[in-house]
Amino acid sequence: EFNSFYVTTKCEQNFLKEPLNPYSITLGQGFQNLKDKLKDYYYLKDRTDESVWFNYYPHYPNIPIYWKIDSRFIVSYKFTIEIEDNFKKDIKYGISKDTVSSNKNVYKIKLIENAFCLIPPAKDEMKTLLHEVIKNNFLTDLIPKELPGSEEKIKEQINYKKNNPDKLILNNGILTILNEINTLYHDDIHKQMGYPLQLHHICAILLYCGKSCNVQFSYDQIQFKHRNWIHLDMYLCNAINILHKHERREESDIELYSGLKGVRLENIAREIKVGYFISHVSTSDDVQVAQMFKGDQGCILHFHPSMRRANNIQSCNVSWISPFKHEREILFARTCTIYDMSETLHNTFHAWSAKIEDEDENTQVILLTWVIYDKYLRDVMEISAIWNHDVDLNLIYIILKRVQGNSSKAKILLSCFKAWEESNNYQTYAQKMNEYKKQRCCNEQVNLFFFHLTPILKRLSPNELAAVATVVDGLPFTKKDTNAWKNKK
Repeated sequence: EFNSFYVTTKCEQNFLKEPLNPYSITLGQGFQNLKDKLKDYYYLKDRTDESVWFNYYPHYPNIPIYWKIDSRFIVSYKFTIEIEDNFKKDIKYGISKDTVSSNKNVYKIKLIENAFCLIPPAKDEMKTLLHEVIKNNFLTDLIPKELPGSEEKIKEQINYKKNNPDKLILNNGILTILNEINTLYHDDIHKQMGYPLQLHHICAILLYCGKSCNVQFSYDQIQFKHRNWIHLDMYLCNAINILHKHERREESDIELYSGLKGVRLENIAREIKVGYFISHVSTSDDVQVAQMFKGDQGCILHFHPSMRRANNIQSCNVSWISPFKHEREILFARTCTIYDMSETLHNTFHAWSAKIEDEDENTQVILLTWVIYDKYLRDVMEISAIWNHDVDLNLIYIILKRVQGNSSKAKILLSCFKAWEESNNYQTYAQKMNEYKKQRCCNEQVNLFFFHLTPILKRLSPNELAAVATVVDGLPFTKKDTNAWKNKK
């Protein structure tokens, strides 16, 4: 359309339309205009405030003029929270074997989500969410226990109409969950993040972590009855997605566990070839808790740290919202499908792998790892062994990615970088360390690698590339991996 352009954010059904005449401005002015508009959009959407990747592909003088935009945004360091490694928690509700699934069931979820796209947005998200809870017979989760009167009488007082959520009266004297939500909204942790969550997001997490409807909600999801809880599921996914961006997961090396009572996978390669979560999953870093839930016989899911670092396997710490503050719960979102992404790409970025780590007559331990970790594991291990496991594994991983997985080229590039590093170039980098910290670049070896590429970089700065690699794409390996390999020698 003349005098306008469309910016389509990949993997989202959103279109931004902004007047712009490409014939009356320079390419640089247009480029900056697009960058500013996209930055505003993502800030309003989920409070990402730092542009770390913005590339364009001009096709001028082709008519009509066409610019393809590739952008990445992250939450800057000042609006993120640290992840503590030494938390303990109890698991209130376990997960069943059906919580983890192969890609044969993802097609069902995709059909369900495609149907959800046809549902018009709620006029009032909080009314719609609470109405859904009441409709599923969990009014008691929203009101105080001592409130007098029958449920039918209370429904009359709040003007509950089965087929019209907009009529619901949000009376915080009756629906006291509203007071809890308001208090949580002003929590210091939420303030540190810049208040990215809306009230209905907090409500969704509170319902999942601290209310009895959690059990029925999880059961219905496993049975693919998502329509019963459309809005709780939607708002919970959105909330986890937002908090996922505001945590410095790139610094985490937490290993997490969940117990499955009475479950044993006889043919894991056949049952879980490419793994997905078809419902939300609570986890603990205390393997003994998982063992207790497993009971005399069962299975323990062991989450490798790469599961937390993966940008597209979304998870977050919800302990500041949960009424059980001591539990330090890490919540993984169910796998969300993407309407225009191929199955191959989906399996590459959103899935995880499973393999038997240990087993005996009573217990089976299954290790879950991000598929990217498995893809590069062999080559990273081979190159690390050449250097006697004294090189940062994520540095090797980044170099392998840069040379499209060519192991021979990676070895040469790594040797060149190490020679450069030994030539006392660190001091020049040290003067710019704050720029890297601002963009959450916590791996010094990765930072140094991109810094040493400065002379050949064109559009992006080394700290921007480091931020994309560390935060947006994710670094799958940890020091624990190095130590484990050394112990096997």
